[in-house]
Amino acid sequence: MAKRRRKTKKTQENRGTNWLVIGGVGLVGVIGLFALLFLAIREPEVEQPQTLAEYCTENDGNCVSIGADDAPVTFVEVSDFGCPHCQAFHQEKSAPIQENYVDPGTVKWVFLPYALRAETVPAANAALCASEQGKYVEFSDSLFNLPTETALTREGFTTVASEIDLDVDSFAACLEEGRYNRTIGDNQQAARVVGVSGTPTFFVNDQVVSGNLPLSEFERLFDQYSGT
Repeated sequence: MAKRRRKTKKTQENRGTNWLVIGGVGLVGVIGLFALLFLAIREPEVEQPQTLAEYCTENDGNCVSIGADDAPVTFVEVSDFGCPHCQAFHQEKSAPIQENYVDPGTVKWVFLPYALRAETVPAANAALCASEQGKYVEFSDSLFNLPTETALTREGFTTVASEIDLDVDSFAACLEEGRYNRTIGDNQQAARVVGVSGTPTFFVNDQVVSGNLPLSEFERLFDQYSGT
């Protein structure tokens, strides 16, 4: 009988332990539920855009554009200064697109200063520093013409700044401050919201175009959307 009572006591102790485990699991589940609810209802750091064209219109200080505002085609570019395909696009296609579509008023070209990784944030910041002096495009094209290992350095930034006749002292102060790092972070988030995961990514009247496609493909899309 004594043995039977000790067995019953041990069984009761085990049952008590099981209830503690069950209670703990339940508590973790409740905490997890509240965490999910918090993530679902919290405000995003950047207002989520329907398109990047809308984002740039609503946050015009975050983007740079060239061409007529009433152009029938809006061409949004998301590039990274450390991306070889972005470099090839600019070296091969930037000039003819500007000459044949932007200058005649067919295309409004919108640049979203962007960085795929931390190492290329300073280059995007430098391009926006050049934009303060109205030379974003000149700076970007010149930086893409440098070897990548130079283009991502302070030396590369200042070399280009001198070549395109920027006020170097003002430019250097902007670089030192990292004045546009937060802007670039906002742009990264906005790009993620609309599904950008690599560069170059383009939007032609909100139709996504991924990669450095042949010039003829960009021309086909510009002609299609402009009705020419």
